[in-house]
Amino acid sequence: MKKQLLIMLLSVAVGTAAVAQPKPKSKPSPKVHSTPKTMAPTTTTASIKRADEVKAYSKGDNLLNVGIGIGSPFFGSGYSSSLPVNPSISYEKGITDAISVGGQVSYASSKYKVNYPGSNYTFKENAFYIGARGSYHFNELLQLDPKFDVYGGASLGYVITSVSDNQGFSTSTGSGIGFGVFAGGKYYFLSKTGLFAELGYQSLAVLNVGVTFKL
Repeated sequence: MKKQLLIMLLSVAVGTAAVAQPKPKSKPSPKVHSTPKTMAPTTTTASIKRADEVKAYSKGDNLLNVGIGIGSPFFGSGYSSSLPVNPSISYEKGITDAISVGGQVSYASSKYKVNYPGSNYTFKENAFYIGARGSYHFNELLQLDPKFDVYGGASLGYVITSVSDNQGFSTSTGSGIGFGVFAGGKYYFLSKTGLFAELGYQSLAVLNVGVTFKL
C-alpha cells in the first residue's frame, strides 16, 4: 500500500514539473521592407509638340517684311536716286507648310539733272508699286535648321508713276503692270524676329533687305 502511494506522489510531482516548465518563445519573423519603385522619366507629348512647332515657317504664319530696296531697274540711264534707298513693305500668310501668299507695296524716286552750262534744270520721277506676291518655302524639302527660311517667289501688280521738274511741271505718266521674280532667305535670331534678304527683279529694286516679323 505504501509502495503504491509513493508511486502516485512521484507521478504527480513529475507532471507538475512538466506543466510548470516555460514554453520557448518564438522569434519574430523579420519584416520585409519593400523598396518603392521609381518611375522612369518620360517625355510628354506636349514637350514633343513644342519642339516640333519651333520652325522658321509653317502653315498659318503671318509674315511681315519691312525693308529697303537697292538698285532700281525701273528708271533709265542718266538718272540718280532721289532717296538713298527705296522703302518696301510686304506681308504673306502661310496657307500650307510650303506656300505663302500676300501683297507688297514699295516706293522709289529718281531724278535727272541737265548739266549744260548756264542750265539748272532737274527732272524728277516717282514710282509707287502695289501688287500681290507668293512664295514657295524649301525648308522641309532641304531639312534646314529651324532658324532659317529659304524661299523663292513671284509678284504681280501695278506701278503708278508721276513726274515733276523744278520749273513747276507735274503730271502722272508711264503707269503700268509691274512684276517680279525673286529668291530670298531669312534668319530668325529671335522666335518672331529676324533678318531677310531678297534678290531678283521686283519692279523697283533688285535687292531688298530688312527686318522680318511673325505677327
